[in-house]
Amino acid sequence: MAEESAYKGLYKLPRVGIAAENVMTEINKLNSAMTSKSRGRLASTAFQGEGESAELVYAVTQKFMGWNGLFTFQEAAAAKMENEVLDICIGLASGGCAATAERGRANFTSGGTESNFCGLFAMRSWAREHKPHIDQPEIVVPYSTHSTIHKVARYLDIKVVTVPQLEDLSADMKGIAAAIGNNTIGIVGSAPNWPYGQVDPIKEMGELAMNHGLWLHVDACVGGYILPFFRQLGENVPDYDLSVPGVRSMSADLHKYGYAPKPCSTVLWRSQTEQAYHYMPITEWACGLYLSQSFVGSRPLGPVAGIWALMHHWGEPGYLANAQRLLEIKSTIESHCARESGLKTWRTDGPLLMIASDDFDIQLVVGGMEAKGWRLLGVITPPAIHLTIDSMTEEDLDQFLSDLSGVCEGIRNGSLNTEGLLTYGGVGDEGSAPKWLLSAIEIFGDHPHE
Repeated sequence: MAEESAYKGLYKLPRVGIAAENVMTEINKLNSAMTSKSRGRLASTAFQGEGESAELVYAVTQKFMGWNGLFTFQEAAAAKMENEVLDICIGLASGGCAATAERGRANFTSGGTESNFCGLFAMRSWAREHKPHIDQPEIVVPYSTHSTIHKVARYLDIKVVTVPQLEDLSADMKGIAAAIGNNTIGIVGSAPNWPYGQVDPIKEMGELAMNHGLWLHVDACVGGYILPFFRQLGENVPDYDLSVPGVRSMSADLHKYGYAPKPCSTVLWRSQTEQAYHYMPITEWACGLYLSQSFVGSRPLGPVAGIWALMHHWGEPGYLANAQRLLEIKSTIESHCARESGLKTWRTDGPLLMIASDDFDIQLVVGGMEAKGWRLLGVITPPAIHLTIDSMTEEDLDQFLSDLSGVCEGIRNGSLNTEGLLTYGGVGDEGSAPKWLLSAIEIFGDHPHE
């Protein structure tokens, strides 16, 4: 639509504005080129909701999209929505139970990265007060810990001591205990971890943290707002939340299984004592106290209004019904893979599911499914397809399983030999990849920190 600049091939602003209907024509073309919801529900386009609920959420979000969430202290209606959603989140994280000395606290963030940043920043601030002898703080984490923990630690100049997983892919508690040293300020666990879908032994981590005087942060970005409902439905969910002694902070994404519009996440605190280390009040400027909810300043209020609407529309029965559907879909895929020659699934504690193979290269399955329009993520070590189980129609689920069987048959008979990418977010060809990513690869290579 816009013209390409002669200056180094840069795209530039059109010299003349384009009629709104023509802009929408182009937008509709771009939208239709995206992976469809039905083919992306098990990966990158998951957690969008469907039907009446989705229509409600996005209509409400649109009503408040222009409002700046930084200024909810000026709007009583905005504060009401924030307070009620955060209270619900604290309750789901067991932050108001008798096991805690003081009621839990929570803050909104933009996503898991910011939530984990807030948790580790508070941990470091606490350590500077309680462990002033440490010049180079360290955290001990299982190998399965999410990449954002490593990213955040680099920003905060915290050394990450990584402990390999056990043979069954679970966290090695003996290894974690042995890795604690004089510079350790905390431990990080996951509920569940992203690569393997297992809830780490948070109870044991909490005991270890208390015995060594450490801060335990739990990354529950995936499980925070689905595991409570799995547990109510009778699933054996290991203890992981603020009810566990030793857990001081926890990240949990509302825009995953809470079904909030993006961006919308939370960081939760055992009490106001821990939350105090999170805030960054600024007074050294001309306009008085500056204090924001979390790291970012301006943020859209729309997602908060959207999740407020969904929580009140669904209530507990709606979230339980959704959780029941997720368990049914997960079980159906597991049963299908058990019957499909060459495929197997890993044991997981929550809504994630990994498909692996001992008989052929699982990347061939990814490639074959991509050719059929399915957007899938992957795990590299060890190789597996990574599914984020989301609500699907029976028709879409049947199509996924049918396509999966067809791809496996193609691999077995040798007619299919195109590999797909087993990555968190694979890089396509230059024509489809964003320029910032191509630039980063040009600077660092495909694996800049290996």
